Amino acid sequence: MRATLADASLARYAGQFVWLELNFDKPDNQAFLARHGVMYTPSFFVIDPADERTTATQIGGMTLPELTQFLDHGEHGVIGKAGMPADAALARGDELLAHGQHAEAAAAYREALRSGGGTWPQRGRAVGSVTWALMLSGQSQACAETASTEAVHMTRGQMFGRVVLAGVMCVNQGRPAPWAEGARKTLEPLAEEAIALPATLRDHRFQLYQQLMHDAEARGDKATLARWGDRWLNELEATRPANEDERSALDIARVDAASFLGAASRVLPALIASERAMPNNYNASLRLAQMEIEAKQYDEAIAACDRGLEHVSGPLGRTWLFETKADALTQSGQPSEARRVLDEALQSAQAIGVKQARDHNIERISSAIKELQKAAK
Repeated sequence: MRATLADASLARYAGQFVWLELNFDKPDNQAFLARHGVMYTPSFFVIDPADERTTATQIGGMTLPELTQFLDHGEHGVIGKAGMPADAALARGDELLAHGQHAEAAAAYREALRSGGGTWPQRGRAVGSVTWALMLSGQSQACAETASTEAVHMTRGQMFGRVVLAGVMCVNQGRPAPWAEGARKTLEPLAEEAIALPATLRDHRFQLYQQLMHDAEARGDKATLARWGDRWLNELEATRPANEDERSALDIARVDAASFLGAASRVLPALIASERAMPNNYNASLRLAQMEIEAKQYDEAIAACDRGLEHVSGPLGRTWLFETKADALTQSGQPSEARRVLDEALQSAQAIGVKQARDHNIERISSAIKELQKAAK
């Protein structure tokens, strides 16, 4: 997204917006993230400086056309252009979403859709917002069914991919419930269609690959799993990163695809090259270590984690590195040292500012410690 935000066409917004970027893992930013209920990165907000009211909210990445529409929508909220009742409901949903009130936001977006009708200009954006708000509030069935109903009739643009992605994610969260299987039959071909569309945001396309592979794995369909994984890795291998952010995003996707396929050796050369190109980026060391563990190169993985720990700046990244190092130590037959590192990971996790991330990491690490204790008896 940094490349999109730096696009020259956005110069026309100079003087209207002040760009502020906050790192999810830096302690100084935790008060803002907690106040706005940030659970997903990237998240975008337009905030009125007069009263700190949020006038537009977007969860997940955006294409350049989406970004300009988002900024225009946020500007209208600042200057008080409410428009139709549907516009007011949409704005209310954005403000609720910006404060982490996901269920209430979903209700407001639904009201906007009912009020706006089929020809309302903001309908596509509202459909995208309601599906994601439903997903974030744990309403998986409503999310999947809304996406199934709406996506079939949507213009095949960037918003189509966003809606289909939310629906597929909710299907995978909801299985094995019967409703999930019904929604899957509608959404799976739509997901394949979205992957092939040039208009689909690349981050969303990568997440669609991931979700389709997850679905194939859950159903025991090895042929489909291999087909999607090979297609995804081929795309990754053909993509040349324009900057470090893009390189990191590609590496995260490489690890996801290779982990599903058990193909660590296929991605190790690219990950080694990334760490050399970004020696101060802890994420590069972390991704390399994860695949070195998959390849049973435990000493190399431990060394990569140690390199990453030299450069990590926040507790979440530090926690991940400690956990990965402990995994390598456990698998290499060093349980006592692994336990010591897991204790460090637990201490780091307790400093994570975002409550949901903190609780999730503490639970996972505590479970790993119990497993080590059980194995030692």
